[in-house]
Formats: sequence, structure tokens, C-alpha cells
Amino acid sequence: MTDSGIGKSNGKSQATFITIIVFLAIALYNVIELNFIILATFKRRGGLYFWSFVVSTWGIAIYAIGFLIKDLQISTQSSLYVTLIIIGWCSMVTGQSVVLYSRLHLILRDKTRLRLVLGMIIFNAIICHLPIIVMVYGANSDHPERFLAPYSIYEKVQVTIFFLQELIISVLYIVQTLRILRPEGNIRGKASRRLMGHLIYVNVIIVLLDITILGLEYSGLYDIQTTYKGLVYSVKLKLEFSILNRLVELTKSTKSSSYNNSSDHYGVHMETFDGDRIKKQTGGKNERSRYRAHAYAGGVKDSAAIHQDESVVVMTTEVIHKFENVSKLKQLVYYA
Repeated sequence: MTDSGIGKSNGKSQATFITIIVFLAIALYNVIELNFIILATFKRRGGLYFWSFVVSTWGIAIYAIGFLIKDLQISTQSSLYVTLIIIGWCSMVTGQSVVLYSRLHLILRDKTRLRLVLGMIIFNAIICHLPIIVMVYGANSDHPERFLAPYSIYEKVQVTIFFLQELIISVLYIVQTLRILRPEGNIRGKASRRLMGHLIYVNVIIVLLDITILGLEYSGLYDIQTTYKGLVYSVKLKLEFSILNRLVELTKSTKSSSYNNSSDHYGVHMETFDGDRIKKQTGGKNERSRYRAHAYAGGVKDSAAIHQDESVVVMTTEVIHKFENVSKLKQLVYYA
């Protein structure tokens, strides 16, 4: 037995029809809002993060329009709405995974695991998108009989695979964030800790939303699940956009920090005090003081082993004093 709504059949109840229209309308509203957010937020319109976000956002719009044409019977040409649904679905689903991947390097420094995540996204796109494309066209053709049952089965398979894919990425965000926030390795301020906490909450919400899609699919409610999916992905994009942009801002604020790029070694920028602030305290005299501190997480060893051993803990405090009547710059470096 095939799921309800698969194929060209339009035998939907009024309640189902209204529910579908409401889901699609909210998804399209969120797309409009996301476009304004993109235009207002991105100063540099380029790079993987920007383009994956744009593709995923417009994928939702194309996907929703395709289902509106199908369910409102605006056109009887199945090839038109099927093409829109397919283009929108591929852009929306894989595009959103790429959005998450594009900012994963901010908290995960292991290049091998990053490459594995990218490989997973590409592999799942191939094994899920290509078969479904063939089956959707077949199920909406003039002779859909032999496609309906396989499509109903493989639809559950691809929904499950994409759920697991986003679950893995979300778990990586949560685990890496918890590692950063662990008491023995964290010296960040309250704002940073709050941001990391929000990052965890957002990824938990994303997983819960994906579970609702999975539940509708396994309930046999294909027509509800497919339109609800557009709404869910638009909500997830809004959540991800907010938290990932704040994560970028946090990273930029600590860009001057020195850190090791290995997965088990985290560098954390502590604090910087510089000229203008000291100048006020010295009555505007031509004096300049600078204090900068960095800390590295690992094992405790002698400071001479800093560059030889990854498992080093070192806190360095650099104090530079410059006076108008002193010809040489005196630099004191303390290791604690």
C-alpha cells in the first residue's frame, strides 16, 4: 500500500488541503523574511556559507511553489511541478546540510573529520537524490503504477538517511561545544558561554524538528510530510542563521589569539588591553601600554616544550611599556 498523496491523485480531504496550504504559506513567508535578513546581514556576498544559504533559502521557495501548483491544480502538466519540486527539494535539503558544514570548522579543527562530513553529504546526495528524481517523475507520469510502491518505500529510506546526516552534524556541534565549555578548558566570558549554550539548544531543536518529519513519513502521510518539510526547513534556516552568525562574530573577536589547529588542542583568547584606555588614565601623555594574554589547553609541561609537544598548557602574559623619554622598547615576557 502506498502513502497518501503520492502520484497525481488529488483525493484530499478539506482538512488536509487546508493544512497543506497553511504549511506552504508559512514556508514562503519565512523565505521572504530570510531574503531580507540575507540582504541586511551579509556584507561580503561570496563564499560557501553565503551561497549555500541562498541556495537553500530559494530551494524552499521553489519547492513550495511546485507543491502549490500540484495541489491547487494550477497546471495539469506534471513535468512542470515535478521539476520545481525536485529542484527545490535537492537545494533545500542538501543545501541546509552544507550551511551547517560551512561553519563547522569554527569549533571543529580536525580536518579529517571535516572532510568525512563533506564526503557524507556528497555521498548521501547521490544515493538519495538520483533514485528519488527518477521515481517522482515516474509516479507522476501517465503510467505511474510500477513506480508508486518503490517510491513509497524509498521515500522512507531517503528521509531516514537525511535525518541521520543532520543528526550527525548536529551531534558534532553539540559535542565540540561541550568540549569547549568544559570547566578545565574554558576561560571565556559569560557572553561566550551563553552563545555556546544557545548553539547546543538550537541543534537540539533542529534534531527534534527532523524527528517530526520522520514521524509523519512513517505514518504514511506523504502529502502532509512533504509540505510540512518546507516549513520545518525554513524554521531551521532561521535558527541556524542567527546562531551561526553570532558564532562567526565570536570567532572574529578572538582572531588575534594563537591556537593549535589539532583536534585535541584548543587556544583561547583571554583578554587584550590597549592604548586608548591607558591613555585616558595617564592624562593624555604619550605613553602606551599593552597587555595580552593567551592560554592553551593540554597537559602541563615545561614552557620550553611549547613548540615541541601538543599537550602543553601555557599561559603567556606580554606587557609592553613605551615611554616618550626612553629610546629603547622594553619588553617583558612572563610565562606562568
